[in-house]
This record gives sequence, structure tokens and C-alpha cells, in this order.
Amino acid sequence: MPGTVDIIDDSAVCRLIVALALQRAGFQVRCHSDSLAALQTIARAEEPPALLLIDLMLPQLNGYELTLLIRKQPRLSTIPIVLMSARHGLRERLRARLAGANAFLAKPFNIGHLVALVRRLTATSAPPTCPTAPPSASPSALPSPSPLPPTPFIIGSQTLLTPVPMPETGRQPWRSPDPARASRWGQP
Repeated sequence: MPGTVDIIDDSAVCRLIVALALQRAGFQVRCHSDSLAALQTIARAEEPPALLLIDLMLPQLNGYELTLLIRKQPRLSTIPIVLMSARHGLRERLRARLAGANAFLAKPFNIGHLVALVRRLTATSAPPTCPTAPPSASPSALPSPSPLPPTPFIIGSQTLLTPVPMPETGRQPWRSPDPARASRWGQP
């Protein structure tokens, strides 16, 4: 069964529409109109939500600030976050990514795209499993940790950029999945 999705939006109409769509898709939904109260509720919850849908323009804490605060809390840092806004220029999208959002959804949006995005992000948000060794095993006998897979940045229903590890430097430059866009930007 899908998990709980928390919707944080000061618009009652938006909360209602999104909540109904996600409930029909089988998700449990909690709605919040206040960002500070939402942060407290999420932090105190016995089980963290499977995903957060956060409006960008909120009173008290805006979506960027709320995302940054959530990412700083170890227990909540792996929750997928989707920022939503009617302001959806490049600046807003980049700030969303820098704040730690997994995706950005421009309002008004297609409900089908929203549900598909939520399903995709909740399906891939399972925490990585850690191999265990018997108590007598020496540290050198333990398998070396594998790096976490790079997280693509999703805007709407498109994956725009995916980090690609470079063995010689260890850095992860961003690569577009679209060959036409990649060649236009000078990427291989």
C-alpha cells in the first residue's frame, strides 16, 4: 500500500484537489496550511511521510526554507520533496534544486502527471539496505560501501538532468537525457 503524502499549501482549493487525486490513487494524505505547524507535525510523527508536496509561496516559512530545514534533520532528510508553484522560471527551479527538492511542479498542473510523479518518487525512495557482517568479522572483511545512485532532477513529468559520476575526478556533472539538448550544450 502506498504511504502517506503530506501536502503543505496555504490554498484550501489546491489542498483539496491534490488530496482527492492522491486518495483515489491509494495514498493516505495529511494536509497542512501552515508551514511551521507542518514541520512540527512531520518531525513528531511516529513514521515520516513517504513524500512531501510543498507550495513555494507560504506564509512564515516559504517552500525553500521549509525544504532546507527538513533536509537538515537526519530522520527526515531522505523524504522525497516536490515543490509546487505558479512561479516556475529557471530561477525558482534552480533554487528548488539547491534547497534539496527532488522535483518541481509548475501550477496549474495535470493531475495525472502529479499522481505519476508521486508514484515514481515514492517507489524509489526506499532507504538503501546496508549489508551486515557477523560480529567476529574484521573491518577489512566487510564489503566496501557502494555509492548511492545519483538522483535525477525532475521538473514536471520530465527528467531534465542526471548527475553522471566521472571516475577520474569523482565529481558529478549534470547530463541531459535528451541527446539533442546534450549536444547543444556541448555534452557528449
